[in-house]
Amino acid sequence: MILPTRRHLLAIVAGVLAPAAFAQPPVEDLVFDVRNGDQEGKLMLKESELAFESLSDARHSRTWKYAEIRELSRRKKEMRVRPYKGSRYDFQFKDSKLRDRIYDLVSQRVLAARQNKK
Repeated sequence: MILPTRRHLLAIVAGVLAPAAFAQPPVEDLVFDVRNGDQEGKLMLKESELAFESLSDARHSRTWKYAEIRELSRRKKEMRVRPYKGSRYDFQFKDSKLRDRIYDLVSQRVLAARQNKK
């Protein structure tokens, strides 16, 4: 968190600077190592979309807006992403704890996107 200096606080009180100048910087993308079948790659949680970048074959890379995800589920060490259009992807993680953390993050973003869509 960026804390304003005394000079900045005085400027805000005087109306010279807007408080928004001290807003948090944008959240950076979260990137995780995953597998999708025989594809090794990176699963990226971006602000408005989920992306898989295959490092084995770029043709298998995909991007989904959170609102485009019809189903998100988990089993064993996998997380399944099934969009309204296109094929499902089953991502494998090294352990189920990591899968659970990522599932929680993605599910929150999917829910928020669905709520904003209405």
